[in-house]
Amino acid sequence: MGKQVTQSDMPETNVILDSVNLGKLIKAKRTAMKMKLADCASLCNVGINTLSRIENGNPNSTLGATFSILKGLGIKLSYLGTSVDSSDDDWV
Repeated sequence: MGKQVTQSDMPETNVILDSVNLGKLIKAKRTAMKMKLADCASLCNVGINTLSRIENGNPNSTLGATFSILKGLGIKLSYLGTSVDSSDDDWV
């Protein structure tokens, strides 16, 4: 019998602002699904090393690979934008 997948913790924030927390989110989702790294990489059409780098928060990973992983794991991005107020655009 192969090694079992240990579930990882979710990021400590609900707002993902950096590659480290995005990687934690991806890893938490994958491990919650009890999916091995190689199986997830195959499902998402990315290399194992690419998936590992993204899960570890490497900011130099490609956006295309990151979106392939998000799509493969069923993770949807949401935009919680604020209204644009021209008074915030003051130049000094």
